[in-house]
Formats: sequence, C-alpha cells, structure tokens
Amino acid sequence: MAEAVLPASLAAFGFPPRPASAVVVEQTPGQRFGRTAAGLATWWGLALAGLFIPVAHFILVPTFLIGGVIVAIKRSREDRRLLRIRGTCPRCGTPEELTPGGRFVSGRSLDCPACHGNLTLVAAA
Repeated sequence: MAEAVLPASLAAFGFPPRPASAVVVEQTPGQRFGRTAAGLATWWGLALAGLFIPVAHFILVPTFLIGGVIVAIKRSREDRRLLRIRGTCPRCGTPEELTPGGRFVSGRSLDCPACHGNLTLVAAA
C-alpha cells in the first residue's frame, strides 16, 4: 500500500475554498478483499457472540448480520482510501489535520473540529 498525496480543497457555504492535501492509499483488489473479509468477519463474530445473550440476541444477531453486510459493501467499494486531510478551514481559518477514513470521493462532507462547520472535500480533477 503506497500512500499518495493528492491536491484537493476544502469548501464551506459562503466562504472561498481553501487548498488542502489528501493522503490517499490506492488499494489493490486483494487488499480490498482482505479489508472486506475482515470487516465481515468482525461483525459476524459479534453476531455469534450475541447468540449467548438471553433476550437481547433477538435484536443483536440480526443487527450485527446486516451491519456486517453493509460494512463489507462499503469496504469493497474503497478503491482509494482516505487517510488524512491537511488544510485550513474556510470558515474559521484554523489549520486542520482531519482523519475521516473511508472512501476518497469529491463532495464528501466533513466536520471542522474547531468551529463545527460543515466542510466539503473537493478533489482536484
């Protein structure tokens, strides 16, 4: 897994966008499969453990089974995984290093920890 730094910008409604850099990992199909299988196994392991909790297993087991499928689908779509974003918040001007994780896509919504404003990640074309 090789990390790549990609140019991006952080935008907020009513403020000019500020430049940022996104640290991204390009995942091979084998790595994506490994993360997908690990996520599915974790959630289904929790479902198995939930079998032994009286009464609560009626809710826990189906929830963990469905949650595992959802996590597996989300992880299987992560061809480029977002590790970090370094940039300045357009609203408050605070330099930030955000670690949102998940898939790297343009238009992703983020939260500024300083002013709690809604930021939008815009990937450079």
